[in-house]
Amino acid sequence: MKSFEKWKTEEVERTFGINFLQESEKMESWLAYKKALEAHEMARMEVLRAKLQLYANFWNEEDIKVFFIMPIIEIVDFYVFNKYRVFMETTLQADLQDAQNKLCTIRGRVEMVVATGKQDPQTPFFFLNEYKPQIKAQSDPQGQLLIAMLAAQAKNNGLHLPIYGLYNLGQLWFFMILHGKEYATSRAFDATKKDDLMQIVNMLQYVKAHIEKNI
Repeated sequence: MKSFEKWKTEEVERTFGINFLQESEKMESWLAYKKALEAHEMARMEVLRAKLQLYANFWNEEDIKVFFIMPIIEIVDFYVFNKYRVFMETTLQADLQDAQNKLCTIRGRVEMVVATGKQDPQTPFFFLNEYKPQIKAQSDPQGQLLIAMLAAQAKNNGLHLPIYGLYNLGQLWFFMILHGKEYATSRAFDATKKDDLMQIVNMLQYVKAHIEKNI
């Protein structure tokens, strides 16, 4: 058994035959999604953006999560009672076949997942991994997110739906989509910039619409 934090991107690709797409129609559709926001939501985003701009270089991991990431998640509101919600610090485990058809058990904690269920996550749709502003050179947040998304894919029992995710490095947000054996990533979005923050919220709104459509 190997925990999520020990995986690196190339290792995940090689072990499970996962292919990176430089061009992805699914990612382009995600990036193109737009939804109008209410005036109070826009005002709240501006307050959060200004606060991040002041403190991005000083906040630790818990600060970033409490004072910025979760308030942004709350604007989108991933909560429908008895249907789906946000789960924090959840353990996932899955048995996957590797590229040589050998069984590999993976297990780890995910910092945030949006999934069906009221008490325990059932069908995962979206993951968020967030990290300290200063990342150690040997860490690989993309690889850790990718292996967690593979575990979710296995847990979803052949639904064949895309799994969405993002990881956060301080003020920078990176989005990822996994479908089958292929994945794609976005550019970095700087949440201290108004246009980028709007794009971040739009992409989160896309995920919510995707969940509503498929539950």
